[in-house]
Amino acid sequence: MLRMSFALTALLTGALSLAAEVTSSVQRQRVAVVHAPAWSQGDPAREGAAELVVLLEIARLRQAGGPGGLVGVGDRRGQFSAGAEAALQHAALMGVPVVKLARNGRVLPAPHGLFLDGGNLSEEEACQVLARCLDRYGAPPKIAGVPVGEADLARLRARLHPFQQELTLAASVRVAVR
Repeated sequence: MLRMSFALTALLTGALSLAAEVTSSVQRQRVAVVHAPAWSQGDPAREGAAELVVLLEIARLRQAGGPGGLVGVGDRRGQFSAGAEAALQHAALMGVPVVKLARNGRVLPAPHGLFLDGGNLSEEEACQVLARCLDRYGAPPKIAGVPVGEADLARLRARLHPFQQELTLAASVRVAVR
C-alpha cells in the first residue's frame, strides 16, 4: 500500500509538472519577449536589427492566432533604438499590448501612453500577467486609420488601463501579515 502511494504521488507530481510546462509553453507562444541589444545602441548600421526582431515577433504572434502580446526589455530606461520603438508603437496600434521593462532601472513613460509599464517584474512574471490579462480582458482594439485620431488613442488607452492595473498590482510590494 505504501509503495503504491509513492508511485501515485510520483505520477501526480509528474503530471502537475507537465501541466505547468504546457501552460508556460502556451504563455510563451502568446507572449513574445524582445530585448534591446546592447551592441546596437547608437550604431546606425545595426539599428534596423532591433526593429526587425520586433516585427518578426509580431508576425509570429499573428501567425499563432488568437490575442498575443509583447514584453520588451529595453535599456536601463526601458527604451529601444528609434526603429524598434516605432515598431513597438506599431504593434500597440495593431492591438498587441506591449509591456516595457528596464534593465536595472525604471521605465520612462511614453508620451503617447500606448506602452504598459512592467515596473520591477521579471520577464517571466510580466509574461504571466500579460497572458492572464489577455485571457481576462481580450486583445485591445486595432487602430486602422492613418493619421491616428485622438479618439482612437483614447479608446485604446482606456482598454489598456486594466492591463496596467494588473501589472502595477503584480509589481507592488507585498507585506506578510501573521
